[in-house]
Amino acid sequence: MSEIVALLLCKLGGKTGSAEDIKAVLEAAGVTPVDDQLTKLVGDTEGKDINELLAAGAEKIKDVPFGGGGGGGGGGGGGGGGGGAEAAAVEEVKEEVKEEEEMDLGGGMDMFGGEEAGGGGGDY
Repeated sequence: MSEIVALLLCKLGGKTGSAEDIKAVLEAAGVTPVDDQLTKLVGDTEGKDINELLAAGAEKIKDVPFGGGGGGGGGGGGGGGGGGAEAAAVEEVKEEVKEEEEMDLGGGMDMFGGEEAGGGGGDY
């Protein structure tokens, strides 16, 4: 897959998309090229217009459903009665949750790391 992306980047950059071009893009991205895949890709795309290949591919997958079609219905509600123990357990858990303390920075910095807002003489 990375070989295909590298080929497209080469084409966008005005290169021919030769094996050497693709290898250079992959190596610049820190990816080790797989020679067998590279050879097959160059052989399959040699002499073909990349825009025509993309259009043909888009035509092939136009009817493939992408994304979710909505999930199934939600689960039914729980049975009634006997909820006293659950409510007590939930209350205990809520008590255990502590609020995080805010760290006091002394008010000496603005959000950009400079001195206090209003005192730096900036244009904003």
